[in-house]
Amino acid sequence: MKKSVFLLTLTTISAVMFLSSCAKKEGCMDQAALNFDPEAEVDMGCEYATDDDVAVTLHMHQNIGGGELVEESMYTINGVATNLNLVQFYVSAITLVDAAGNEITNDDVYLLVTPEEEAYSIGNFPAGDYTQIKFDIGIDSVTNHADPSKYDIGNPLGAQFPSMHWGWSFGYIFLRIDGEADADGNGVPDTDGQFEMHLGSDAYLATIEIDFPITIAEGNENIVHLDADWDTFFTGVDMANDNTTHVTDNAALSSLLYENIFNMFSAEE
Repeated sequence: MKKSVFLLTLTTISAVMFLSSCAKKEGCMDQAALNFDPEAEVDMGCEYATDDDVAVTLHMHQNIGGGELVEESMYTINGVATNLNLVQFYVSAITLVDAAGNEITNDDVYLLVTPEEEAYSIGNFPAGDYTQIKFDIGIDSVTNHADPSKYDIGNPLGAQFPSMHWGWSFGYIFLRIDGEADADGNGVPDTDGQFEMHLGSDAYLATIEIDFPITIAEGNENIVHLDADWDTFFTGVDMANDNTTHVTDNAALSSLLYENIFNMFSAEE
């Protein structure tokens, strides 16, 4: 009789534990794992990065006026004939984000992006499924105020010609556009309409977040294709009369361009 009672009790306890576990959310409970779920109450296995990281490439496609941007070419921007002679900007802190919100960042990768070059190596990332890419337009504060002379010629952080560095106080020019606009309304951009749009300083670091589902794996393409829409960058800019800024000398224009940066990047369609 006692044996029967014991078996009945054991069965009841097992059933309660089973029902209790069914009511709890299952998932990975290790914060160091790729698939960590902060809401999980029952650990059902985790996935971890391995040493078999995969090289990933960024393709930045730069567009304006419905076509490809080519330096030293003329475009009609906000109704004004404009020559874009130099267009380049820094990209850093490149990060891939998975569905659980885990982020993998290559902090040591700095790119100086130009229209002539579409493909850039952005380092190695663990194989897996990602849902988003994040990156900065500009350079982090520590690197921004470091000594650029310690970098070799050819390094994006080294000396550039024309220069992409203001000096110790402001650091790097995060984004530089030089050109000529039609200042007198004759339909021809010329030297009388020369302009410079130079953005930089820590306050103008812009973090971009783009939904971009991609599976990184050996044998896959492993390319992040993005568009940079310069029509969006120039939105609201008076190209004939208010087109030059070095941040402090025209804060209103700098702020306008800075806000436009957040909307100019997207996944290539």
